[in-house]
Amino acid sequence: LTRTDPGPPLPMASKAKALLKEFTTRQEQRANAYSELRFFFKRYLGDRDVKTYQSSCKGITKKFKAIGDDILKLEKELIELKKNEWAAHIRKIQDNEKEKLQLTVKIQVLKTKYILDREDKDAPEYTTTLKSYQRQMAVIIEKINDTLEEIKYILYEDA
Repeated sequence: LTRTDPGPPLPMASKAKALLKEFTTRQEQRANAYSELRFFFKRYLGDRDVKTYQSSCKGITKKFKAIGDDILKLEKELIELKKNEWAAHIRKIQDNEKEKLQLTVKIQVLKTKYILDREDKDAPEYTTTLKSYQRQMAVIIEKINDTLEEIKYILYEDA
């Protein structure tokens, strides 16, 4: 976990808020990694360069892992500070992010099958499945955003 020099020790409440703030930074980094993943996938659908796409995915996977590892440390530190409710918010987002990533992969596999493998993109099973995945994704993203909103309230109360 790389942080800037925190200076003198913070009171426990301030330290806990600093950990939450650090979490929001890591969450922004994760959102940026998702943007990169979407970009690489769109490029792959266009140029069909499997090696470049695989290499890009490998790099994104390393970013997701590093971010996830940092977040696990933040969650643990919050628990050590007896901020279990705050750590639970992070755990909830982590669980939702896991679902989101799994669903992202399902969507990419589905699109690859129907776009690159030249199967009928207008086939009912494709459109039905894609719409179902997109609805599931919207629900997951809403859950993540709702929990992030709760974290922002914590950060800004008594600030």
